[in-house]
Parts: sequence; C-alpha cells; structure tokens
Amino acid sequence: MADNKKMPKDSKPEKNTQKKNADKKPNVFSKIKQFFKDVKGESKKIAWQSWSDTVKNTGVVLMVTVVIGAGVWISDLLFRQLIDLIYRLAGTGTAEAGMIMLQNLF
Repeated sequence: MADNKKMPKDSKPEKNTQKKNADKKPNVFSKIKQFFKDVKGESKKIAWQSWSDTVKNTGVVLMVTVVIGAGVWISDLLFRQLIDLIYRLAGTGTAEAGMIMLQNLF
C-alpha cells in the first residue's frame, strides 16, 4: 500500500534539469565572479587592529630595525678594523700576506 502513493496533481515530475545543470561546466567568467564573491565574504571576517595598536606595532618594528642595523654597522666596523690590523702586522698590506700570517698563528 505504501508503494502506491499518488503524487499531488499540482506537483510535476522534474525534468532532468538537475542532471543537465550538473553536466554543465561553469565558464571562466562565472568562476571569476564566484572568486570575487568569496573574497568579499572573507574580507568581512577580518578583525582589524585599532589605530593605537597599529602605531605601537609600527614603532616596535622601527626600533628593532634601528637596533639590528646599528649592530650590523658596529660589527662591520670591528671586522674592518681587524682586517686592517692583520694587514698592518703582515707588513705588506696584501691579502696573501695576511692569510699566510693567520695560517702561521693557528
């Protein structure tokens, strides 16, 4: 008895519209349109920092950059002085003489 259910008069059986839509591949423009819809939806979920937090973080980044830059500059000066000392001790002022002196030290 349950197998013999009748369909209501106003409901029509669907013509294979779902099957036809599934067989269709979306074209490039619909993919691009969907991409930008997704981007817009994701951009609404972003939690932006406050202006004061942004200014504080920018200050921290600038200070760290200055400190690291100063450290590299000081290291460069020290190594340059060390190389000049090696050249002066070698007496000739050439790189080969400095390397020979370093090899004799170690």
